[in-house]
Amino acid sequence: MDQKLDQQKVDRVSPGDSEPVARDFINAIGGRFGRFAQVGTQRFWTPLRVLITTSLVFLAMGFLTKANCIQGSRGTDGVVSLNWSGSRQYTSACYNDIVPLYGGRGIDAPGFPYAFSWQEGDLTRYMEYPVLGGIFQWICGIITRFLYPVVDVIPFHTLPESGLYFIVTALALAFFWVLVIRMMVELTGNRVWDTVLVAASPLVAVHAFTNWDTPAIAAVIGAMLAVKRGNPLVAGVLIGAGTAFKLWPLYLLGAYLVLAVKNKNLKPFITMAAAAAVTWLVVNVPVMIAYPKAWNEFLRLNRERGAEWTTIYQVIDRNLPINLNDPVLLNVLSFGLFGASCVAILILGLKVQRTPRVAELAFLIVAAFLLFNKVWSPQYSLWLVPLAVLAFPQWKVLFPWMVTDAMVWPILMWHMLGTDNKGLPHEMLDLIVISRDAFIVVMIVGVIRQMLGRRADPVMDAHAGRDLLAGPFGAGERRKALKEVS
Repeated sequence: MDQKLDQQKVDRVSPGDSEPVARDFINAIGGRFGRFAQVGTQRFWTPLRVLITTSLVFLAMGFLTKANCIQGSRGTDGVVSLNWSGSRQYTSACYNDIVPLYGGRGIDAPGFPYAFSWQEGDLTRYMEYPVLGGIFQWICGIITRFLYPVVDVIPFHTLPESGLYFIVTALALAFFWVLVIRMMVELTGNRVWDTVLVAASPLVAVHAFTNWDTPAIAAVIGAMLAVKRGNPLVAGVLIGAGTAFKLWPLYLLGAYLVLAVKNKNLKPFITMAAAAAVTWLVVNVPVMIAYPKAWNEFLRLNRERGAEWTTIYQVIDRNLPINLNDPVLLNVLSFGLFGASCVAILILGLKVQRTPRVAELAFLIVAAFLLFNKVWSPQYSLWLVPLAVLAFPQWKVLFPWMVTDAMVWPILMWHMLGTDNKGLPHEMLDLIVISRDAFIVVMIVGVIRQMLGRRADPVMDAHAGRDLLAGPFGAGERRKALKEVS
């Protein structure tokens, strides 16, 4: 064990050697490792602690970017209410779904969230989040209602109850993001410092607390770690739980399906898929039976809603005489294009000579979903951050992408003010959206070129040509290599 650990220290890739974009920063803090540097011997400031500390700094920045939207004002009756005067949610780009949905989805009152409903014209509305997402919000609401009387005895405070709810929720979301960092340190192997792109991502500073995304990301990364450790059953449970929180973790199964078929090794995939299905059913069936209309709200809303502001469909609609506002047409386009992309990824994965890495396939699937889905809420880009780092750790591409992607949010907020209130014209929003999408396409092309062997794969190079994340799904590839050697 000690020999293996020592070998990992020797083989660790330094970004000062491999990443030109990091070289100036590393030179500023002391320069590259010398010949006699003792890599991996630091007792306290280990890579894990450095990366977790970095993530906490950026999570704090994420909290501060939203802090202007949790302020309140005290009325003449002494009650503190939320104060979004002057459209501060747009002018300071602090908007988040957490604060307004505290009261808007009945989380501020006793009772199960899926039993709550309200009228929106002639339509009866319900909690629109998948079951685990709604339960997560409910638990944070219970904690908030328990703690707020303590806050309320503080003289002259101006923190509304929804502001405390945001703080409670942010702490929980931050925990899951730190968990992601912890798992990424193991997943990145000898390229542990690639994790800094996750910990210090500008997208974390902007979107860590825009919505409830970090638990689903943690479920996906946890599932990948479970497979790496040889436990597809646990991976399936995490995928099922993640899908019960947000839909997209389901797509991780597609990456493992490609490997299972290519390596003729279906047993771990069947175990994983079955565990995911059972977990999802255990979470969903009780709510499905007790509150069928509320349970269906997520599906209904996604079926009937139009295109979101920052999708390619809206860019086309705003600039060309083509009407893409019909939900039926959008559903056909988005499902058709995403389905075709998945088929193309399957064919590519089966045809390439080198077995694709798990992260490459997962990144391609999720990126295709975001590009072609009719809803790309800007915080969804956070989903791609760890997958992109694992699949395509090219710092000179990833960091500019994340900066560009993070800029979508303030520009969107400024645009949503409306031109009458000196908001930005749509051309600025369209430009930043196209720039973001262009970076995603560049990364997709880069990953495909890696898979085809037309460009070096730094992850494979750092791990003797092996995919550390394949776990039991790489068994067929190992058997094939042994036959070639013999």
